[in-house]
Amino acid sequence: MMDYSQVRGFNYQMSRGTTSLENWLYFDPNLWEVELRRGKEYFPAFSMVRYWLSWDAYFRRPEVFKAHFEKSLQIADHLGIKVMPCLFNRWHDASGYDCGGVYTENIALPEAWGYYRREYRDYVADLAREHAGDDRIAIWDICNEPYSYNDLNERTRPLVAPETEWLTEMYATLKEFDPSTPVGVSIHQHHEREGMEWVTPISDVMLIHPYFICDPSNMYDEAHRADYLARLDRMVAYGKEVGKPMLVTETCWGALRDEDRVEILRFTLGAISERGLGFLAHALHYSLVADLHDPADGFVGHSYNLAFTTPDGALRPGHEIFNNY
Repeated sequence: MMDYSQVRGFNYQMSRGTTSLENWLYFDPNLWEVELRRGKEYFPAFSMVRYWLSWDAYFRRPEVFKAHFEKSLQIADHLGIKVMPCLFNRWHDASGYDCGGVYTENIALPEAWGYYRREYRDYVADLAREHAGDDRIAIWDICNEPYSYNDLNERTRPLVAPETEWLTEMYATLKEFDPSTPVGVSIHQHHEREGMEWVTPISDVMLIHPYFICDPSNMYDEAHRADYLARLDRMVAYGKEVGKPMLVTETCWGALRDEDRVEILRFTLGAISERGLGFLAHALHYSLVADLHDPADGFVGHSYNLAFTTPDGALRPGHEIFNNY
């Protein structure tokens, strides 16, 4: 079994498109190779990349999408980088700068016109069948940040069961057609232990997103930092309690000022590595996709800019600090 504590890597979105749909329909293998190669040059320990796939692109042109996915695997393999494909996305930008993904009616309302459970299973089955035992794939990530609501209350709690049922169906489909590759679900941190419990039965590896959510007004606040460390400790303790390996698949909150981002990297990656966890930082390359660019290239929300490079592909000042961890 892979030693997940040794993983050092990144999330990646190709720089050109504004959504995963664009980046997979209009996949540019030369650009993909250039941008991953830059990452390997800047960060020699870069060993795993996580990228969102696009069910929408598969639905429109399945054979083209599958050819693009295969080419992406070939490029990563040539660079010595394992891949974590993320099959679905449930994260949606709170300010409207969205990157597509799955909506509640797609998975929880059989009466809805857009109820796509059967189509989702066919998509997963097709990819798993074609890539069963593919050693270029380290982990199948079923979904990015499911249960995409801030609070659990009388309106949101009834959504948990159908969402969990959908995730479980996707897990069973992966295991049916590719029983040997580990599977997980990249859970956000807002629902704490309860959220982790929902996905534990369908996670061979616990995949977590411990972001130090901050801005220049509170990033040095000791109480705020202590709260983050306590949350991280609870995640780590839960992984040990259930006896499953754990991997951070997103972390490193954004900032517009390079010096602020470097301090966030220092604090976050220091805390994560001190607890023996491997990690995939968000995100390798400047992109037109949400949260990976400056205001000159589109709307910037409260996450600011999480990219490690500048628009021309140069390393953001100070971001080589990643190599210290």
